[in-house]
Amino acid sequence: MKKYLYLFIVALITSSCSYTVYDMNRGELKMAKKPTYMVNYMTDIPKGTTATITYSDKDNTKHIEKLYSGKLDYTVELPSGKNCDFTVDVKLPQTTPASSLHTYVKVDGEAITDQTQTGKDVQFRFKFKLP
Repeated sequence: MKKYLYLFIVALITSSCSYTVYDMNRGELKMAKKPTYMVNYMTDIPKGTTATITYSDKDNTKHIEKLYSGKLDYTVELPSGKNCDFTVDVKLPQTTPASSLHTYVKVDGEAITDQTQTGKDVQFRFKFKLP
């Protein structure tokens, strides 16, 4: 009987959490091969909250932007064959209507992801490889 009580409590606690996880690995992009590509990382963090954003640049330096707020629009020229990742972690404020996180990545002007997430804790993970 205690086992069922514990399971009920765990189920109740986990059901009250509101996590949104977007985790995708696109693999190698199906694009024309060329020496370099212009990669554009963009997200719009809602007012009243901050996010932790990570991305890497052409020197394989991983940038971590903690307590970032507002719009991020970062463009970098990356070489062919580079593995890229872009992450955004944010706790969205509870508003009516629900606040959301809009994130997208473009390569040479072509959108390769365009996502809108809602929930309390949003974790956006996107990986891809340039041809």
